[in-house]
Amino acid sequence: MTELFADVAAKPDGTGRVGLWTRRALVSLLALAGLLGLLDVFGQGTSETAATGPAATLRVSAPHAVRGGLFFQSRVEIRARRAVDHPRLVLDDGWVEGMQFNSTEPAPVSEASRDGRVVLSYDSLAAGDRLVVWMQFEVNPTNVGKRSYGIELDDAVQPLARVRRDITIFP
Repeated sequence: MTELFADVAAKPDGTGRVGLWTRRALVSLLALAGLLGLLDVFGQGTSETAATGPAATLRVSAPHAVRGGLFFQSRVEIRARRAVDHPRLVLDDGWVEGMQFNSTEPAPVSEASRDGRVVLSYDSLAAGDRLVVWMQFEVNPTNVGKRSYGIELDDAVQPLARVRRDITIFP
């Protein structure tokens, strides 16, 4: 039994204690990583961000942090306060950079690009109408860092509301 704990006891040159404290530090780091995971620091917990303009309210529900290789969903809700003839969602680069865009429901009437940003066009909305768009993504494993995950609601090219937010991608 004493052989089992021989390396724990301090040797005359003090090297036994260094090994003990190294192991304790490594186990503590692993426990800290697990605790941070439980607190959703690295996870997919969603949060909601909203912006209201005179013509419409734009609400985005999406995670602020994701990990490489995971699937996640973003939900965009538009509530028209007055008629919006040509509703367009203009996505910041972070929505598609290093992401696999798996699906969008309902599908947009058309897709385009404006200054490098993806533009999704939908049918007109009357005052009081509500449009909910679900988008599913997969994070590329090599995509690490912080990206702009903002979105703008336009009527053709006229901005109506803008949500500013970021998404952080962990390895």
